[in-house]
Amino acid sequence: MDKGRILIVDDDPIVRDVLTDILTGVGNYAADQAVDGQEGIEKLRTNEYDAVFTDITMPGISGIDFLKEARMLRPSLPVVVITGYSTMENAVNAMREGAKDFITKPFSVGTITSIADRIIGEKKLLTKVSEDRNYESFISRLNAELFKRLQEIGILQSISTDLDNLYDNKDIYVRIVEMASRLLMVKEASFGIIQGGTLLLKGVNGVQHADISLFDTVLERAACSKGYDLAAFGERNPFTGKQLTAPMLSIPLCINSEAFGLLSLANKADGTAFTQDEISLALTFTRKAAQRIENNALYDVLYNNLVNTLKALVITIEARDFYTRQHSERVTSYASAIATVMGLSAEDQDAIRFGGYLHDVGKIGVRDTVLLKPGKLTDEELSEIRQHPVIGGNIIKPLRFFPKERDVIVHHHERIDGAGYPAGLSGQAIPITARIMAVADTYDAMTSSRPYRTARTHADALDELVRCSDTQFDRDAVQAFRQCQAGKDGKPEA
Repeated sequence: MDKGRILIVDDDPIVRDVLTDILTGVGNYAADQAVDGQEGIEKLRTNEYDAVFTDITMPGISGIDFLKEARMLRPSLPVVVITGYSTMENAVNAMREGAKDFITKPFSVGTITSIADRIIGEKKLLTKVSEDRNYESFISRLNAELFKRLQEIGILQSISTDLDNLYDNKDIYVRIVEMASRLLMVKEASFGIIQGGTLLLKGVNGVQHADISLFDTVLERAACSKGYDLAAFGERNPFTGKQLTAPMLSIPLCINSEAFGLLSLANKADGTAFTQDEISLALTFTRKAAQRIENNALYDVLYNNLVNTLKALVITIEARDFYTRQHSERVTSYASAIATVMGLSAEDQDAIRFGGYLHDVGKIGVRDTVLLKPGKLTDEELSEIRQHPVIGGNIIKPLRFFPKERDVIVHHHERIDGAGYPAGLSGQAIPITARIMAVADTYDAMTSSRPYRTARTHADALDELVRCSDTQFDRDAVQAFRQCQAGKDGKPEA
């Protein structure tokens, strides 16, 4: 006899069939299928189910909309959402809409049956309690379970947000241990990168920080598992060489099915063993972390390729105009020093380093007769050269993931009083990165010789920056420049 009836809603026939096989063959449940949210709603209207498993991304009625409709039709019916880890935020939102749990793809047999047993068992317990009126014990257990799930959701949401804001993999390597320890409430945790047959530890909590040979250890077994490994009491602890006194959960982080790192967790704070739900939670976290690490690595490759391409454009410009040779490098150095003194975020400082080098890239669209003219420019020529920030912005505009860098390129000739170009922005409306670049660019222009004038001294240039503070320049940026080494001696930072 089956243990209950479950409706599976998914537009992917393979997923539907796999879930059906797991739930009927292993879980001993009866299973029904719906090919989309609309069919799922119709089946809920005409049939009784003990639980629903639904995909979150479907054509037509989305998983979230289906969940809302199902809650209206069957308020007490437990619904589990299925998601790819790339849509983790949607899964968390689904929990807030009333989903009982969520499962990430790819999923394991144990995860599916464990969740089905738990939620249907709770539903049957609720029915039993409502019949015999034994509310006190039931409410106590339900409150404890609810509190635990809310904690997990809150922590997972917080960790997911933290991961999305980490753009340097070195930061993730260190933070991943703290995050996993908080999520699973363990006293011992470590993360390392696999290099040859060695695990190079990058972060630890409660274990010795020393690289470990993987050969003939539970960590080697975990690295080859492509899933996870749960080492039992009595097995050799790879960190101490002694016997394990608590189960140790080890999960490989993979890119393209190749393990590049290992996260190990042991010694839960409450002294209990890892449950299947906790293992699933850990797997969800590691997939999210691996995805973030992979995205960062791909971004770095793409970023470097783009920078090299755009630097080639700058070199082309510098070859046309002797004055601009090394100008971009000096300006970037000055601007970076100012940004450091002002305490700008890492993201803004990166934007200055990239945007600074390319701030004059738009000059490639200015005629040589204008760009190289030794004398005073006519109004028409001045108008043409003032288009270089716009041209530069258009060059980088297709690179949609560089909005802050584009701000530097487009707005480094704006003025605090609004008399600048090309947009006539004023005050705080000018991005702080562009305000900094304006100070650095103008200082280098004043201290560089041109055919029609000699360079000003460092002291004269500083006096001019101070005199024009609050009209042409941001006062805080000028003060920051005076505090940095370049502002003191006129030499770019090493």
